[in-house]
Amino acid sequence: ALFAVGLGISLGASNGDAETRGTGGISITSPSSDSSNAKVASRFGNRTLRQGMSGGDVRVLNGIVRSKQLLNAPLTTNFDPPTTSAVKRFQKGSSIKPSGVVNRSTSKTLVRSLRRTEASWYGPGLYGNGVACGGTLRRGTIGVAHKTLPCGSKVMVGYRGRFLMTKVIDRGPYIRGRALDLTYAGAEALGFIDAGVANVRYAVVKRK
Repeated sequence: ALFAVGLGISLGASNGDAETRGTGGISITSPSSDSSNAKVASRFGNRTLRQGMSGGDVRVLNGIVRSKQLLNAPLTTNFDPPTTSAVKRFQKGSSIKPSGVVNRSTSKTLVRSLRRTEASWYGPGLYGNGVACGGTLRRGTIGVAHKTLPCGSKVMVGYRGRFLMTKVIDRGPYIRGRALDLTYAGAEALGFIDAGVANVRYAVVKRK
């Protein structure tokens, strides 16, 4: 069962702003935190990655190096020779010994090289409404709103070691210093529902 609870958000959102009541802003209510069916974001940086390995963290790695135009191959969960070459190019450009191995130091440097922005979330009270890029917003919809990126562009968002690959489905947010507005399900997967607004890292993996 769903029930509304006040979030009491005061982290940069304007109280009473019409934006908080529509797509592209923070909803002032949220459903109970039942994440049993929530999509789980991939962890990155917890282990050393080398060629031959696979997993969600390798897909994150491929997303990062592709966003930097160091990898042109389709995103996979495999650490293959093109990924090794891309990592070496990144390491060389970052004054790291070009080993092609992603240890803790390289993974931190990769993450720090991503754009940083505030991100908010929206959803409750808007379910059933249409989104700017087409389709209907549902409780389980995972996507992100951005002011200018083409609809369908693939974006990777990271928060406290978790990374989520998703697509631009909507427009917003319209608050200075805030580039992204995730759907409730997307923010839930990353783990920042309670925060309301979070500092995240993000990369545009593929423009539509």
